[in-house]
Amino acid sequence: MTCPNGPTAIWVLLLLATLAGFGGAGAAGWGFAAVMLAATVKAHLVVRYYMELRAAPMAWLLLFDGLVGLSGALITALHFLD
Repeated sequence: MTCPNGPTAIWVLLLLATLAGFGGAGAAGWGFAAVMLAATVKAHLVVRYYMELRAAPMAWLLLFDGLVGLSGALITALHFLD
């Protein structure tokens, strides 16, 4: 995923994802899943653009993207199991 406008566009996406998280902070059920999706997107953007992993070897990209996705999915699944 590349961003044509650089850091400003990434910052705006992070801001929008944060506002989405605040908007659904007390949500249950599918609202919680939407908040977790926003948090997972934020983590992905931070790892790729602010930790400079967008130019890393493919193995590192797969590892970190997998960890971000797996942790978001695991937290969501554990929430629905309760």
